[in-house]
Amino acid sequence: MTVTYPEKQQWTITATTVACGAVCGVHIAKLGPSMPSIMDNFGISLTDAGILASTFTLLTIFTGVFVGNAMSSVGVKRLICIAMLLSLIGSLMPLTIDSYNGLVLGRALEGIGLIIMMIAGPTAVSLFTQDTTRPMHTGLWSAFMPIGTALSFLMAPLSLSVGGWQSLWFFSVLVSLVALLAACVWIPGDLNQPSLGLDRRLLEKTLNTTTLIWIGCVFAMHSLVFHIILQFIPIYGTTSLGSSFSTVSYIVAGYCLLNVCGNFLAGQALYRGMRPYRLMSIHFMAVPLLATALFFPDVPDPIRFIALVIGAFFTSLTPSAAFTLIAKLAKKKSEIPAFNGLMLQVQGAGILFGPSITGWAVETYESWTAAGFVLICASILVLLIINLKIKAVDLSI
Repeated sequence: MTVTYPEKQQWTITATTVACGAVCGVHIAKLGPSMPSIMDNFGISLTDAGILASTFTLLTIFTGVFVGNAMSSVGVKRLICIAMLLSLIGSLMPLTIDSYNGLVLGRALEGIGLIIMMIAGPTAVSLFTQDTTRPMHTGLWSAFMPIGTALSFLMAPLSLSVGGWQSLWFFSVLVSLVALLAACVWIPGDLNQPSLGLDRRLLEKTLNTTTLIWIGCVFAMHSLVFHIILQFIPIYGTTSLGSSFSTVSYIVAGYCLLNVCGNFLAGQALYRGMRPYRLMSIHFMAVPLLATALFFPDVPDPIRFIALVIGAFFTSLTPSAAFTLIAKLAKKKSEIPAFNGLMLQVQGAGILFGPSITGWAVETYESWTAAGFVLICASILVLLIINLKIKAVDLSI
């Protein structure tokens, strides 16, 4: 049975879903500015700290398609509430178990919550909104990660100076609790009884839809760009440009907030009829220009800043385009969670390997220019994928 909700309620559902997604963004982003405090607190190496960062991604790579497959049998609201509950417990755990192992276990629970939310979020948007206005709702949903990331970086300078890494974890406990309550109140209840099981037919169809893998590759490169900026701009800014930690944190937060505006613009463009592949192409034509301005030598600081501001708008066009294209590929709404799951499973590779490859390149060539070349090469590869594998499919549906 299909239920049509009033327009105001549709936006309330979408806003609540975005808020829950933003909580997961807070969880994934809080580690970056907290890393020095955590390393000092537990006496761990940079390699040990890297395990904390990769826990999220490893879980995504191995479980995405299966979580998506189980979505329709468990229920969207139940899974969103489970995601918030896992995030809440995951943040509480390191505060109660004062050890590195407690921190890793907590990150694992937060990671499972992130996986569930990344698949349940766009599914909720697809289920509870009308086809005609869905692109605008998708644009808002796609902003969940930069919203959460901006919150973490805005809170970091004050929180870390007052209570170390624990203060950011306590902040994430509070926002997880608020999001859980909001989901319970404003997201419509599931109509089905929960059950566990694997839909083999849907799994086979998902794995045979190769376009999802290509979209995942494009999304992976988007994640590579976003996380290189998140993880390396603070280091680059403080060591090579001589900026203070507070200044860099606020610049990254500002970049993320402008990224949110870019997501809104993408949603509006899709609503007005622009093809998803065109938005993806614009995104990755802008990345080489941003990479050149940020990482190449002898570029004046005002030019770097202007490039970061303008680039924030253009490097946020892919998420809305990808989720919209997947909704169009699905013949039935029940297929959307599994399709999103496979796409996000491939996308996880961008978060896992992108920063590692970039760090290796910078250290090997002893120059931040290498980071710029990584982004340029990735953009060229993505533009080839878009034109050879995605464009024809987009035009045919």
